[in-house]
Amino acid sequence: MNALPPVRRQVVVPAAADVAFRVFAERIGAWWPLARFSVHGEKATVEFRDGRLIETGPDGEVAEWGTVLHWQPPHELRMTWHPGRGPDQGGEVAVSFVPVTPTQTLVTIEHSGWEKYADPVAGRDEYRNGWPAVVGAFAAQLPGNADDGEPVWLVLHHTPAPGVDNVFDHPGFRGHPAFLAQLRERGILVAAGPFPLSGEGMTILRLSEASQVPDVVRAATEDDSSVAAGVLDVHVRPWTPMITGTALT
Repeated sequence: MNALPPVRRQVVVPAAADVAFRVFAERIGAWWPLARFSVHGEKATVEFRDGRLIETGPDGEVAEWGTVLHWQPPHELRMTWHPGRGPDQGGEVAVSFVPVTPTQTLVTIEHSGWEKYADPVAGRDEYRNGWPAVVGAFAAQLPGNADDGEPVWLVLHHTPAPGVDNVFDHPGFRGHPAFLAQLRERGILVAAGPFPLSGEGMTILRLSEASQVPDVVRAATEDDSSVAAGVLDVHVRPWTPMITGTALT
């Protein structure tokens, strides 16, 4: 069986990267949705302690969610991930914090290592449906509006989802060109198209204001029905063009 690709969830928050990192890591107990995703329930607490992510139940019982493998504020943290399981039955979670503007940060959660799960496909599907709620709870801790600033460029990298052999023949793919048409109508689409033979594709966007970025990142996952239905996976990346020119038509 080929290795299953990571589950990726992204959100743009109106905060500098160092603030976003601190809220995610140091205040995780304040925003994590324990009522839905925990071992001991909503009255438990969770915190990073001595290089581990630890949940403590109301009766003092402890559950280890994972061990920190890499800790580099304000850019990235990476850890093993096995809430409610042993370390040999879990994967890895990496969280990156990439500045979009001085007051906006793209936060990306990538969950990988599905081969260690008893049922890799079911485990991936479970977390694919669960991480959006976690990401939303985190973003809610950083309300507000970022400064508009200069125009922002984004690249959307699309890849076939697991089990999709020929993405262009899949009936669910038709939602993707429809989504690209919406981006064109908004006046933010620069170019879009596939890489030959691979089933992958790239879309380049130019946003006139940074205030548009959070909605575009959300839309890339939720409004593109081919992504929402699990036909395509998408990875949004900020892009800084150093040289531009006049395109031939």
